[in-house]
Amino acid sequence: MRPSRVDVTPPPSRAVGLRWVPPIRARFVLGSVVVVLALWQLAASIGVVDVQFTSTPVAIVQAGGDLLSSGELWENAQTTLVEFFTGFLLAVVVGVPVGMLMGWKLRIRQTLEPALVALYVTPSLALLPLVVLALGIGEASKIAMVFIEAVITIAVNAMAGIRETDPKLVQAARAFCAGGGAMFGKILFPSALPTIMAGLRLGAGRGVIAVIVAELYGGTDGVGQLISTYGQNFDVAPLLFLTLVVGIFGYVVTALLRVLGTAATAWER
Repeated sequence: MRPSRVDVTPPPSRAVGLRWVPPIRARFVLGSVVVVLALWQLAASIGVVDVQFTSTPVAIVQAGGDLLSSGELWENAQTTLVEFFTGFLLAVVVGVPVGMLMGWKLRIRQTLEPALVALYVTPSLALLPLVVLALGIGEASKIAMVFIEAVITIAVNAMAGIRETDPKLVQAARAFCAGGGAMFGKILFPSALPTIMAGLRLGAGRGVIAVIVAELYGGTDGVGQLISTYGQNFDVAPLLFLTLVVGIFGYVVTALLRVLGTAATAWER
């Protein structure tokens, strides 16, 4: 009598026919945004809110389309991007090493920390007139504002990262006669890197605020100047669209830095 055959055919893959479904949280957020926009449009159409001050989602989208098609947004955005990234990169180049030295050398920290704290608590609007007087109305003053606002946060976080380094690691490195370069490169910098990356994200946020404020009150072009122009003309739709663009840009920059920080500190996990 022959033994019965066992069917060893693998079951069909569950992946066949499946489609990607957004997470519940993402669907909830997206649904909430759609509901708010729909209610906003409805309230404006029936006269519950004054469109002169709030505009409507449809009008904002139309204004955005006009800004994009005319090239006005891109032309001014290029100026803002150059000013922001130039100032921010300079802040990184200066802020990280200075902050690390402040965390490592007490005398340097005691010398520079009061000035950094004073600048940190000073509003951008208070600094702007001084910067404009020194550098004039142009790209230089906007780059300087981004640099000042970003470098403070970056340096303070780099300093904190160095000071939070495990003293046992430093003592072990000294026991093996590690030089200054090896100490910074193999002990201090890797240990401080997560805090430094957090400082870059915070510094980027302050830099975005600084460049827009500088263009609002001391510029002749840029996205901030566009916002100022439409605000003075009470043209709410393009004003809100540009504000949304600035918010999205700030979010994208900080999100990219978060991804970079996660990749750079993968050794921690």
